[in-house]
Amino acid sequence: MAPPGVMRFTAEEDSSFDGRSPFRVGEGSPFTALAYAKAPAMVAAASPVWLYGFNASGSGDRTQTFTNTVHSATATASFDVTKIGIFTTSDSLTFVATGADTWSRQRDNLFGITNFDSNSPSGSGTLAYTNGGFSADFTGTASWTRVTAIGLAIGVPADSSSATYTGNVQYKYDLPYAFFFEPTVGVSYTETYTANFGTKTGDMTEVHGGARIGTEMKWMGYTIQPTLSGAVFKIVDYSPAVAASVSDQLGGRGSAKINVIWTPNFSSWIEAHGSGIAGTKTLGNLSTNTYGASGGLRYSWY
Repeated sequence: MAPPGVMRFTAEEDSSFDGRSPFRVGEGSPFTALAYAKAPAMVAAASPVWLYGFNASGSGDRTQTFTNTVHSATATASFDVTKIGIFTTSDSLTFVATGADTWSRQRDNLFGITNFDSNSPSGSGTLAYTNGGFSADFTGTASWTRVTAIGLAIGVPADSSSATYTGNVQYKYDLPYAFFFEPTVGVSYTETYTANFGTKTGDMTEVHGGARIGTEMKWMGYTIQPTLSGAVFKIVDYSPAVAASVSDQLGGRGSAKINVIWTPNFSSWIEAHGSGIAGTKTLGNLSTNTYGASGGLRYSWY
């Protein structure tokens, strides 16, 4: 018997945060917190159905400011389990467990030297509920950042850790010719600590909103799902007070993604993404911009 719907997850993007890069909170598209591209509407199940999936992905990013450039690479793996039939025969509840590791190198733009290398492992759990076009999700993430090598730099940041909590609400509208439109709103709250969650050093709150549009088509017997997404975000609160001017800054994120369903159980995807934030007053109104690419594989079963 075919499953009521094939949930096609992609691994959750890293949302780590540390004192030297406060704009990484929720850096990915808000749709990646939910961690999947929604499947077509599920048919009613005679009884609750369990679906399982494994995801593996990798990404590379470049973050540019006036003074520094950071190159980073991230590897991510996740496992998800979905139960169809919670309050009705077709709604679903999904839990996603994700582990990631990010390797970064910061270079000085003026002198062309390496300031330091760092490593940021993280773990997260996502709980998502879907009922028709409506979906809501909540993700909790813990991240550890440690400096692994020091170059010719002054004031290298100390090892740190952070906890991030993100909630989103979406609604997907089906349009003619297999298109869909899906707006979203959400909020992220991050607390930063010294190494291994010692002393709290700061916190930040971000609100964001955006939309995703996509379609589905057949090509050589395979299902192709291209999507475009964009969002704006605002940092509404940031401490400590010495960096208070970071708050009230606006930024934006966008991505273009192609998902290919090769078999009912196997799919793959590639994505190009970018984000930017207006300059902070404490830095002379200098902006921060990030762009990169990612790709991954998913295998599901039931």
